[in-house]
Amino acid sequence: MESSPPPIKPPRREKYSKETTGCGLLVSVIKTLDASETNEQRQKEKLKIEREFKKSDQLLNELVSKHDGDLTKVMQLFGKVSTHVTMSREKIHTVKENLHACKQLLRCRREELKKLWTDAVQQKYVLEMFDQM
Repeated sequence: MESSPPPIKPPRREKYSKETTGCGLLVSVIKTLDASETNEQRQKEKLKIEREFKKSDQLLNELVSKHDGDLTKVMQLFGKVSTHVTMSREKIHTVKENLHACKQLLRCRREELKKLWTDAVQQKYVLEMFDQM
């Protein structure tokens, strides 16, 4: 496997709060649209959101095309790692099953040895009794 430096996390452009990301942004948009009194204000808000969405979409497309090679390489590596993890899990599962089977066999073996030992002790006492007669 070739040695390459680990990936570098790109710097963030700006800090985002709950209000500007995810569900917080959606709730904020809904509140703004609900608070708008006229259709004109709602249309302005809608156009503003659409423009921001287009900017974000364009930026995302640029970043994806800029880092296409890296993304492809990462996806291939992820696929290999995922395959290795899956195979390892299957092997571990097999080993666990084998260990469980060995444990069961050892229990049976222990019971057999215990029985043989008690038989040997009984035989010893029987021989001692014959010697005394």
